[in-house]
Amino acid sequence: MKNFIIIRPKHILLFIVDFTLAAYIFYVNFYFLPEKYQFVPQIRSCIYLSLMTFIFTWLCWSLYFELRDFWQFRWYRTDTLQVKIKSVHIPISWPKSDQDLGNNKTKESNTNEDLVLYGEILHWTKNSQKSPVVIFSHGFSDDCIYTRHFTIPIALSGYDVLTFDSRGSGKSRKTGKTNQFVEITRDLKDVIKYVKKDSYLGGRPIYLVGISLGSLASIKQGLTDDSVEKIIAVAAMSNYRNNIPQSPITFKKNWWLWLRYTFFGVMMNPLDGINYELSPVLQLSKLRKNYNDDNNWIDFTSKKLFLVHAKNDKIISFDSFLENRNIAKLKSRYHNWEILNSGGHNFLQYELPLVSTIITMMKY
Repeated sequence: MKNFIIIRPKHILLFIVDFTLAAYIFYVNFYFLPEKYQFVPQIRSCIYLSLMTFIFTWLCWSLYFELRDFWQFRWYRTDTLQVKIKSVHIPISWPKSDQDLGNNKTKESNTNEDLVLYGEILHWTKNSQKSPVVIFSHGFSDDCIYTRHFTIPIALSGYDVLTFDSRGSGKSRKTGKTNQFVEITRDLKDVIKYVKKDSYLGGRPIYLVGISLGSLASIKQGLTDDSVEKIIAVAAMSNYRNNIPQSPITFKKNWWLWLRYTFFGVMMNPLDGINYELSPVLQLSKLRKNYNDDNNWIDFTSKKLFLVHAKNDKIISFDSFLENRNIAKLKSRYHNWEILNSGGHNFLQYELPLVSTIITMMKY
């Protein structure tokens, strides 16, 4: 395998800020030099100071990024523990336009064979061929390799797992962009279709497990699909428009979230049609109208929808969990929801309780 350097957006942003700072240092030092000293030796000193500023700033922040990534991606080299991993390529259908959300519009099949999502099938030799298939959808800026500490334990619990890199992530980087939230949620429908047609995975019950952005896709595609028996949504937002920061001022402490989303080109104020596709609480509200009474609605949601959230989630507030739970009328006696007091949005240091919770929910 060839070694190559991955240039991430944070490196580009760091270079721009670092270069700007170094240029400013040069300007300040050169500007305040008297004209009689503005000759080659002094100019060299200005260049030297700005260069040292650039190098020192770059090294400090690079060290910070490395230490942070070392901690956040410490599960990257998870032992597969006899779990066989098979690479697959999942064809997806693309709409004519990224913003085309008309109800009467249909997606056209690809004419380019390169428009596929990279996926992996995880199988443990002791798993039954009649066991449910778990489709795992990762969150924003993750991929199927960085989330193996979730999928491998699920496979070892008796389920065959299909996980995949969404558009713009991992080995699907060329398939699209990470900010194409609507298209990412739609792609899960094609992944489900792939599972149904697959000679090995087809004909079995399907469970959807999604984290953050993956939970939005799981709820959107799983609610109305009879072949999907369970949806486990981790850190799911309720109303997209209400959860996405509109400016760095209104969110105060989360001003950095606005900057991050702006940098990645995430939609801040979507149209109603787009907002609906990314808002589980609106989808649940619409689906609720098809049921005559609460008992039928509760019977449906208690068998299909499971929610997990951390109280200290700073990305998607705990209020989102409460809104989704209330509209779905989930009851604790059915083990349909689990609240973690800590863990934040990414459940750092709480990965094991989260995995245990997901597996437990699949057993009910």
